[in-house]
Amino acid sequence: MFHRIVSTSAHAAVYKAAEYFCIKLVLIGNDGQGRMDLAELRAKMNQRVILVYASAPGYPHGVIDPIRDIARYVKEWGCCLHVDACLGGFVLPFADSEVLGSAAYPEFDFQIPEVTSMSIDTHKYGCAQKGSSVVLYRSREIRKFQYTAVSSWTGGMYISPTQAGSRSGGIIAQTWAAMMHFGSDGYEQAARQILLAAQKLRCALRDIFPLEVVGKDLTMVVAWRSLSKSFDIYVLNDVLAEMGWHLSVLHSPPALHLCITSANVGTIDLFVTDLRKAVDRVQKGDIVTSGAKAPIYGMGNRMSNTTVVDDLLKDIQDVLDTT
Repeated sequence: MFHRIVSTSAHAAVYKAAEYFCIKLVLIGNDGQGRMDLAELRAKMNQRVILVYASAPGYPHGVIDPIRDIARYVKEWGCCLHVDACLGGFVLPFADSEVLGSAAYPEFDFQIPEVTSMSIDTHKYGCAQKGSSVVLYRSREIRKFQYTAVSSWTGGMYISPTQAGSRSGGIIAQTWAAMMHFGSDGYEQAARQILLAAQKLRCALRDIFPLEVVGKDLTMVVAWRSLSKSFDIYVLNDVLAEMGWHLSVLHSPPALHLCITSANVGTIDLFVTDLRKAVDRVQKGDIVTSGAKAPIYGMGNRMSNTTVVDDLLKDIQDVLDTT
């Protein structure tokens, strides 16, 4: 069986791809900042590995994997390297020096010779319609492996460029229109506003005990965890939800994150104010919430047999599909 190496923080879609194509996922842990652990990667590379999957940035913590360093191990074994830039593709290239200061993002794209493919979601920060996305390949030769060609079918010659097959031309047209509307200048302006808002939130979090920012990269995702065992981050999420804030809940480590977009850049000051109030309520035990999810998230994070949780999720999906 072929192997595919991914970080534990890689997008959950990699599990779906592995199921579809009967590829074994080899999971790599993270360093202290949420990036793929290079020592573990080196130890798990072998001749069965066909692809290493890196993120720029990863969805949970907004952290960029050390792709230039990962590429060294990929080159040694001659496998492919895919970069998931679904979130970062329309933000990271437009970050200016005024926002980043003397810092700079690590290289993550085709400037690195070992990067063989990239994914960028136009339906996220490209501001296009849901259902549109882009896969980029280093060469046409690699892209041809995506195609399915049948010359012996009784219905004639057949060629399909994607797994999904026929797609609506309307989505393509809408995506083109969105990109032409915003243009390079529009995306640069949006990226600047988003990253400035993320910077403001990260700075505020440093002054709110017992919260700690996860990761060092300044991206559109800001994640934080609790430094105190007595302060339940999931209870904080319940309080914030009661106040009207709906955040993403993370596992391993238990944490929350806010994904900043052009739609919420103007609410960061209000969010920080409410976050301080929510932290104060949790610390004082002043909590009376309805429909609390803290026990559910806590249970999922602590259970050793995740198959039970997987089956529960499938049952819930069945109910949603039939109602």
